[in-house]
Amino acid sequence: MLVTVMASPAQASSTLYCSTTGASGAITVNDYYANTTESFGVILSVTDQPPGDGHHVRIRLIGKGPGGTRVNWPWHYNYDGADTTKTWSSSAQYSAGLADFGLQVARYEGDTYLNSCTKWAVSDGS
Repeated sequence: MLVTVMASPAQASSTLYCSTTGASGAITVNDYYANTTESFGVILSVTDQPPGDGHHVRIRLIGKGPGGTRVNWPWHYNYDGADTTKTWSSSAQYSAGLADFGLQVARYEGDTYLNSCTKWAVSDGS
């Protein structure tokens, strides 16, 4: 998977990708700068990968605040079936300062977690 991030702690735009069995997703973050408390633009896109398995897929923005505190934004759902993609444009903000951001893509059966992937912009741990 390709990850586009600048080497410096400041970055104006980044796109991250991850995929897991049955699901793939991408997030593009605009106007984000390390440790920002300001609002930044977010585009989330998740695809329910074929073949159809009857499960739905989800995507969400995740972040790390001061000291590595995990921040989870709400899930966005794709219930439209295999080989469909849903995209959302929004903004996000974390008032304590966001040191890192990433995405999480998951496959669920109802509210039962099946599998997921996580990708961070800066760090590689969860």
